[in-house]
Amino acid sequence: MPFWSAVDGTRHDPKRQSRFKLYIGALNESKTVWYAKSFTKPAAEVNSTTHRYLNHTFNYPGSVKWNDIDIELIDPTDPIDTAASMAQLLTYMGYQIPSGPTADLVNISKRKSKDALGDIYVEQIDDQGQTIEKWTLRQAFVKKFDWGSYKYDSDDLNTLKLMITYDWATCEKFSPTVAPAETPSAVKVEEEKSYWKDITNDTLP
Repeated sequence: MPFWSAVDGTRHDPKRQSRFKLYIGALNESKTVWYAKSFTKPAAEVNSTTHRYLNHTFNYPGSVKWNDIDIELIDPTDPIDTAASMAQLLTYMGYQIPSGPTADLVNISKRKSKDALGDIYVEQIDDQGQTIEKWTLRQAFVKKFDWGSYKYDSDDLNTLKLMITYDWATCEKFSPTVAPAETPSAVKVEEEKSYWKDITNDTLP
């Protein structure tokens, strides 16, 4: 039965874009990144190859490529400074500010980049706060850092952007329990009746 034709109140609302929780291991020690502003859901492309035979062209599916993810974050000062954490994350990936032509031999690697970012996943929640969908990015690391900009003519909150690349993503579906509708108790009903009775019996002096 579609959600718009359910009349018994036991169906869930359709998924809402604003109901999500983002988790990034490198930020806030794997706790909810409550200042996430937006998250681009994973998208996959299937490459194709063609084979021509006489006057015909036949298409065959090839490898799968997962597109990059864009994340936009608000930059708070508490519990962590996101801008500073992003700068530190870049060094954890193996990047070192050059101090000379041959002084630093440390390089960026996938292992260090993946470990620096930590686990990253997003949960879609329902109106009760229960998880109904979960996307997890596998072997992910930051591809692009964007610290935003300063403007004298703007009072908007500072925003930061990350572009995440990954090898693949997994999607999990959950079936949360539906909380029964609250029914008024007999005591509550009697209290309401008594309240309205007192009001109707009041007389003006």
